[in-house]
Amino acid sequence: MSLRQDPMAASAELIILLESLCKSPKDFLSYDGHCNDSTVESLSNSLVCTVGEISTWPSASNVIPGQVTFTVDLRAMDDMGREAALYELSNRMYEICARRSVSCIIERKHDANAVISDSELTSELKFAANAALKRITGEIQDEVPVLMSGAGHDAMAMSHLTKVGMLFVRCRGGVSHSPAEHVLDDDVWAAGLAILAFLEMHV
Repeated sequence: MSLRQDPMAASAELIILLESLCKSPKDFLSYDGHCNDSTVESLSNSLVCTVGEISTWPSASNVIPGQVTFTVDLRAMDDMGREAALYELSNRMYEICARRSVSCIIERKHDANAVISDSELTSELKFAANAALKRITGEIQDEVPVLMSGAGHDAMAMSHLTKVGMLFVRCRGGVSHSPAEHVLDDDVWAAGLAILAFLEMHV
């Protein structure tokens, strides 16, 4: 066992490293002029990382793989923070691979900059949501939350053409894009009323 150069074991360590960095970026990132307090704070609240695919070759149950490939999806609402996390992750991945005497190749397949929703649209949507909830319940509700979305919505593609903003309808348990996704009829009704209230502002 001590003589093995096992890319599967190295991959397992790399994936755990990724999880640890994304759960606690402040424990990993260095303050070198490119990463400051506000960047680390932003990452602590928005950084999400996923390994969704892993493949091995030759993929036999009793053979140490000659090659292991896996994907990393890393998202944050701050481009500088995301780059800082990628820089730190890459450096540490190379260190782990060197220690385990396996080669490591990191390829960046896709980059998409974060898009900030228009502040005026966001304020109007918040007002419209509050108006809709007041209309339904007859009471003024608690502050409507403003959320960061880690998903790549169409709004990202449209942001260079126009102002963008989004209104989200909550899903039971936070599960979306899944057969288990479920929204309450009342929430759909509230969202519809919010859109009507928003449109009335622009008539």
